[in-house]
Amino acid sequence: MRKVTKTGVKKKAWVAFSKYIRVRDCIKTTGFPDQGQCVTCGKFFPFGELQAGHAIGGRNNSILFDEELVNAQCRGCNSYGNGKYAEYSVWFIEKYGLKRWEEKVKRSEEIVKYSLEDYEDIFKKYTKKLESLLN
Repeated sequence: MRKVTKTGVKKKAWVAFSKYIRVRDCIKTTGFPDQGQCVTCGKFFPFGELQAGHAIGGRNNSILFDEELVNAQCRGCNSYGNGKYAEYSVWFIEKYGLKRWEEKVKRSEEIVKYSLEDYEDIFKKYTKKLESLLN
C-alpha cells in the first residue's frame, strides 16, 4: 500500500481547488463549465486551456487557496506571460478595491503551514463546491 504524504495530499487539494476555480470562472463568464474567459487578456478559451492563476506571485501557502486571488487565466498569460501581474492587479483593484489588494499583498508575505489533515479538508471542501456548481 502506498504511503500518504503531505506533498501528495497538497497536490490533490490543489487539483480540486484549481478545477473549482476554472469551472466557477467559466460559468461566470460564459454560463457553461467548458469554456471561459481569461482574467488578464479577456480572450475566451476551452476549459482545458485555462489554468488557476494567482494575482500575486510566489504561490505561498498563505494565498495558495485564496478564491479572490486565484482566477481562470490562459496558459499564455499565466505561464508564458509570467502571470501578467500588472494587468491582474489592475483587474483585482477594479473589482475589490485598493484596500483589499493591500491586505492581500500583506497576507502573501505571511508564513502559513498546513498539516496533512488541512490539505485533506481543503480537498473535500473544493470537491463539494465543484459538485454543487455542476448540479
